[in-house]
Amino acid sequence: MNTFVDALLSEKPGRIPEEYDWFKKLIGDWDCDYYDELDGKKRHVKGEWIFRRVLEGIGIQDIFIFPSRETRDNNPQPDGEYGTSLRIFNKNDDCYDVVYTCEGIMKRLTFRKEDDRLVGKVLDEESTYWIFSDITDTGFHWEYVMIDKDGSCNLVCEIFGSRV
Repeated sequence: MNTFVDALLSEKPGRIPEEYDWFKKLIGDWDCDYYDELDGKKRHVKGEWIFRRVLEGIGIQDIFIFPSRETRDNNPQPDGEYGTSLRIFNKNDDCYDVVYTCEGIMKRLTFRKEDDRLVGKVLDEESTYWIFSDITDTGFHWEYVMIDKDGSCNLVCEIFGSRV
């Protein structure tokens, strides 16, 4: 198992040009607060989000754990996710090609930088975006939004991360 982990993980920045190393501030471990509405009721779930450089530095992978391992026994969620995303820099298009998967779900996205936000377009879903913003050394904000045909923005859920 150590051979696999050693080959996967990479401490070096690698081949992502510095000006496109947009996700580097997210590398590390985060405690997260997830907010949405389930069946018309506001919901708050504690979670974990862990980011690491992988594949000799050509990508950044994460593990998305909601509810967290610490809280899942006391606060199980019917739609909880234990998933992973792999982000690979696409030097031809100056963006990141991303795949997210968990049990029963596989999504492909393209992430681009828009001002101080990292905006991911879900490729197989019309007008669906995942957005990282307010990224600092100690925190970040993430949103899952859908844009209606009239141009209005609907927040599906949001996450606030705090560095561990």
